[in-house]
Amino acid sequence: MFIGNSRTFYNNMPQMVRAIADSAGYSKKLRIVMDAEPGVSLGYHIKSEKTQALLSRRWDQVVLQVLSSDQYSAQQSGPAWDDAENLIREAQAKGDVPVMFVTWRYTDQCIKDAGMPKTAGDYSPAGYADMHLNIQRQHARLATLTGVALVNVGVIWEALQSQPKDFNLYYDCNHPSIYGSYLSALMFYSYFSGNDVQNVTFRPRGMSSEDAAMLRKAVSDYLANSAKA
Repeated sequence: MFIGNSRTFYNNMPQMVRAIADSAGYSKKLRIVMDAEPGVSLGYHIKSEKTQALLSRRWDQVVLQVLSSDQYSAQQSGPAWDDAENLIREAQAKGDVPVMFVTWRYTDQCIKDAGMPKTAGDYSPAGYADMHLNIQRQHARLATLTGVALVNVGVIWEALQSQPKDFNLYYDCNHPSIYGSYLSALMFYSYFSGNDVQNVTFRPRGMSSEDAAMLRKAVSDYLANSAKA
């Protein structure tokens, strides 16, 4: 089950994971449920009857995504990380495996702050690089504290920003394009299955085979290097 907001549901990313798994010949047929709404926090999900009803069921994996504006800086996170810890503990207590969807920073390459939170005036482009560092540090702290697994899309996302490519991972300065969602889905498929993504044949409609191959290689190389570390 995926619990989050727009960064999760854009381009129906969780179902993309299923299409990727099927195309790679994965032996298990993934059953994926998504509980994600625009602009909602994990605190909202804690209070949501719908989310709690879903959490009462048995899941192999429970994926949690922190609201992007709660990750801009440690000072602006509010109770976000406490809420994440509470949901992690809740999942662990009933035998589910919680997983954090580690996402990405904002970018200033957009028009009129498209995709920014309603309180965009509190966010400065000067802090976007630090936002990436905050996301990484806070998730690492959470993993140390709880043992939660991390699917670290954000670290590959950041590395790809400096590489030449014919596409953009961002749809606006916040949300993922189809390429960004594909990158995320590849990471989750590899995490769920333990398999390399180079055997994946699925690519979203409109994406060239060359661009899809570049993203698969980026994920494959990152995971191979992480395994050696």
